[in-house]
Amino acid sequence: MSPSAASVPLFEAELLLECQNVLGEGILWDSKEKLLHWVDIDTAEVHTLEPKSMKYSVDSYAGETKYITALALRESEPGFIGTTQDKVALFPSPTPPTEVTTAPTRTSVQTTKTLSKPLPEEFVADGTTRFNDGGCDPKGRFFAGSMALPELQDGKKRGVMWRIDPDGKQTPVMDNIDTSNGIGWSPDGKTMYYIDSGADELLTFAYDTSTGTFSDRKVFQSSVAPIDASKPTQGVFDGLCLDGVGNIWVARWSDERIVGFSPDGKQIANIKVPLCKSPTIPCFGGDNLETMYIATAHSKLAGKGDIQSSFPNSGDLFKVDFSQGSAIRKVLGEGWKGAERHRFAA
Repeated sequence: MSPSAASVPLFEAELLLECQNVLGEGILWDSKEKLLHWVDIDTAEVHTLEPKSMKYSVDSYAGETKYITALALRESEPGFIGTTQDKVALFPSPTPPTEVTTAPTRTSVQTTKTLSKPLPEEFVADGTTRFNDGGCDPKGRFFAGSMALPELQDGKKRGVMWRIDPDGKQTPVMDNIDTSNGIGWSPDGKTMYYIDSGADELLTFAYDTSTGTFSDRKVFQSSVAPIDASKPTQGVFDGLCLDGVGNIWVARWSDERIVGFSPDGKQIANIKVPLCKSPTIPCFGGDNLETMYIATAHSKLAGKGDIQSSFPNSGDLFKVDFSQGSAIRKVLGEGWKGAERHRFAA
């Protein structure tokens, strides 16, 4: 049974950048360069922001691919590993941000290096399947999952998850997926959290960091308390991140919020994302990893018709202060700490 709305502390995100993405996703923080990166899936763009100065750049890969769906930083080399519509690829370092503007000049880039094209050719050829979310485990293996496009309503679960090892070996590790989405690992690496948005379930698996394999599938969460008791919970689980003490922070697509869960499954926080219908994924970054950044999608993708006038910041970038003395830190306690996403070990 989910807790009541009144029993879950409520906080509110702050608008950071009016970038008006179509489908903002894949957000991550680079602690070495002090830069925030995310993608706009539907425009095949990589966005980079220096939050201190608000300098901003956008790299467009539209000349090479229809979508860019996920990114992870590399451990020993510049740039990223990531996914396009149908391939796992290496991406170069982004254009350094120099413009303080919400609409920087787009830099056209066509220099990805294909590592693999593992999706079933028949699904790629008919345009019904693409990669979606992905991420690296504590040992630097990259996991990438796929999905059937929303307009394909044939009821078939075409999604597959692949593991890409640092040596280039690719292995299918899960199938029968509707919409492969958020993935992350507990601080000790022993638990993998994973979301299939089509099932609207947050799952856990026992994880073996020595082999990159997982087992013992369990449903961790399948319901959340609404923000407002007078309104039913909407939407589905989307992207996620973990903090440094093992709490799981999950975006609720079409539900206007981020939800926090403790490792024992207690719903510990609701973070409302104001005037935004669909937050897609959070991450921690900034000084001491004490800021949560949130990517979002334009409201037209929520399937509710033309509601952007009611949710004008859908597609923009948000932040939440988790530093000492902040409202949410008072709830989480003095021992709380953030965590950066893992990097690809190659």
